[in-house]
Amino acid sequence: MIANISRQLTTGALAIAGTVAAFGFAGAAQAVTVSTLTITGDATISPWGTTNPVLTPTSVTGVSNGTGQFASVTVANVTTPKPFTLSGTGSGTNTTVTFSPPPGPSLGFTTIATPGLVTPNVTPTLATGSNTPIASSASLTTYNVSGNAIFIEPFLPNFLGGFNISFTLGGAPDSVAGTYSLTLVKTDIPEPVAVPEPSAILGILAVAGAGAFARRKS
Repeated sequence: MIANISRQLTTGALAIAGTVAAFGFAGAAQAVTVSTLTITGDATISPWGTTNPVLTPTSVTGVSNGTGQFASVTVANVTTPKPFTLSGTGSGTNTTVTFSPPPGPSLGFTTIATPGLVTPNVTPTLATGSNTPIASSASLTTYNVSGNAIFIEPFLPNFLGGFNISFTLGGAPDSVAGTYSLTLVKTDIPEPVAVPEPSAILGILAVAGAGAFARRKS
C-alpha cells in the first residue's frame, strides 16, 4: 500500500511539473515556481466501479510545504476545496483508468488568506483512477485530478500555475470515507491580458475616423 501511495504522489508531482512546463512561451523565460502549498483533509469518495464517481472534500485538516506567498498559511487560512464529478466508470484492478472528458473548470476552487485573499480557479486536464486489492475483502482506490490554475490575487496581476488533487479510499468495497491531498503550484508568469479582436479594433478606428471627418466638415 505504501508503494502504491508513493506512485500516486509521484504521478501527481509529474502532472504538475508537466503543467508548469507548458507555461514556457517561445522567446520567453521558462516558468519559475514562486509559491507552493499542500492542503489535506477528509473526503467522501465514490467507491470503485461507481458510474461518474463524485469526489468531495469535506474538511481541511492540515497544510504543509508552504513556500513563497503561502509560507505562513495555516489551516485556518484555507477553505475546503470544491468537489469534482468524473465521467465514466472505474473498472479492473492494478491498472490506471482515465476518466474522459476531465471535469469542467472550477471557479473559486478554494481560497487562501495570505492575508490578502488568493483564489485559485482551476481547469482540470487529466483525471485518472486505480484500484488495488490489499486484502481478501478490502482494496485501495485512488483518484487523481490535475490541470491548470489561475491564481486570482488581491491586486493585479493574477498568475498562472497548476494543481493536483489526489483522493484515497481504503477498506471495504462499499466504504466512502477517505482523504484527499491537494498540491497548488504558482509560477511567476502573469495571466495574459485580454486583447480586443482585430475586427473590434478596426471598428473603433472606423468610428474614430468618421468622427474626425465629421469635425473637419463642420
